Amino acid sequence: MAVSANDASIQSSKPRRLFALPDRRSRVGYAFIAPALLIVVVVSLYPIAFGIWLSFTDWYLLQSLTPTFAGLAGYRRLLGDADFWQSLGRSGVWTIGTVALEYVIAMPVALLLNRRSRITSFLTGALLLPWVTPTIVVAYTWRWLFDSQFGTVHYLLQRVGLAGERSLLADPKTALWALILVSAWKGAPFMAVALLATMKSIPGDLYEAAAVDGATRRRQFLDITLPLLRQVSVVMGLVLGILAFYSFDLVWVITKGGPSDATQILGVYLFRLFFERLELSYAATIGVAMLALLIVFSAVYLRVASRQDNDA
Repeated sequence: MAVSANDASIQSSKPRRLFALPDRRSRVGYAFIAPALLIVVVVSLYPIAFGIWLSFTDWYLLQSLTPTFAGLAGYRRLLGDADFWQSLGRSGVWTIGTVALEYVIAMPVALLLNRRSRITSFLTGALLLPWVTPTIVVAYTWRWLFDSQFGTVHYLLQRVGLAGERSLLADPKTALWALILVSAWKGAPFMAVALLATMKSIPGDLYEAAAVDGATRRRQFLDITLPLLRQVSVVMGLVLGILAFYSFDLVWVITKGGPSDATQILGVYLFRLFFERLELSYAATIGVAMLALLIVFSAVYLRVASRQDNDA
């Protein structure tokens, strides 16, 4: 029996459900991913929620074993905390300096490895050694290298006039910059591999056409390579920036925030509040503030990057 046009129009005019119940096949799929979702909630979301709740309490272990609700007292203290703002400024310098130096190191390395050679594959694998080496090993190694009596790096810097009798890590003016160098040395291989992978995906025809038009290698790099590396550079800059902003272990092992708090970034300050001063609530307040700052910065960063891509 044929369906008339009027019947079809009546059927199409019936209201559709906004939220359709999942069928049996979908329910089976949800059942399979439920354990993973539960782990994410327990491992990630619950600690974040607990930290936010803790930031609205007053919990000092030397006075009380249980937290008491204090409202916005912790955030009011945060606004007037000079140590917090100084640590935030150092964290900004630390993050921007680390990511910028990582990019400066990674770009020429990626360009060099992009050339076809018999040992390119071996060098690419060896390049990742600093990245995969445990941070604790890197920290103790570089602390020894910067040692004023036995450090090889300190000796070489002395020979070229960039260091005196005192180690760079013992000077408040140079300690943070020395740590930025170590952090960039460890993170640059990850950036280099990401840039190299993108370079490998660029069609060779673009460079051949540019060469036919008389473009030099410098113009090919500026007009072809750099624009096509823009997206991966933006993403890697954000990822490595987040890792640097939240870093703690490298600084703590090498200098413990010294000398004279010259390398006390936010991660070190939070650690001291929580484990040394036992001010759990205020440490949670700083953790929430770090999360909020990172969310705002990431949103603005991605928005500016996308706007520049659209303008280009």
